[in-house]
Amino acid sequence: MIGIGDRRSIQVRLEAGILQFGLEGRPDGRRPEGFESWFDAWKDREESPSPGDREVLRIEVLLYHQRASAYLMLEEYASVIRDCDRNASAIAWVRGWARNESEFLPFESIRFAVVLMRTRAEASLCLRAGDTHGAIGAIDRGLANLQSGVGSTSANAGSVEGSILWAMRDSLVPKLPSSQRVDLESRLAYAVRMENYALAAILRNELRQIGY
Repeated sequence: MIGIGDRRSIQVRLEAGILQFGLEGRPDGRRPEGFESWFDAWKDREESPSPGDREVLRIEVLLYHQRASAYLMLEEYASVIRDCDRNASAIAWVRGWARNESEFLPFESIRFAVVLMRTRAEASLCLRAGDTHGAIGAIDRGLANLQSGVGSTSANAGSVEGSILWAMRDSLVPKLPSSQRVDLESRLAYAVRMENYALAAILRNELRQIGY
């Protein structure tokens, strides 16, 4: 990070040169049609985005994702979450307008990466505060979000992103105090009662790992 006060920015050195991002707003500092981003300019309109508009948004989402990656390296987790939540909203907007799976699929692989990065940032914030249970809860939500994909991409527990989150989770479960078993059993019973079987499977796995 370089600069002073409001004039600070993030620089990322690459083999081909340097990427520089503003800390707030659109990372490249542009204001499309006077808005922070193209998503902000278009999100309230009542017409489907054209193929060209979707491509503009896809590139913009990647731009915010690059800055979020830089923030993750700097361990600025709140800023990672901010940019990931912004991207999640943009991706959900495109998904809401998609008339078929093919119109949304270019965004789906980006969505996986956004879910993974946000989950890592939220779990890291919890661990920084000494909250192992909160970190595991963040990972549970990330795993559930990975499973909310479209069409042939909906089974994402076995994806690369899912494998990373499961590995994170497995490393944290042994750190849970034994008093958490009662809480886990209560959450499992509630998940079954609400027919949230994906969460129930995650909780059963957690109970097995602490010796249920």
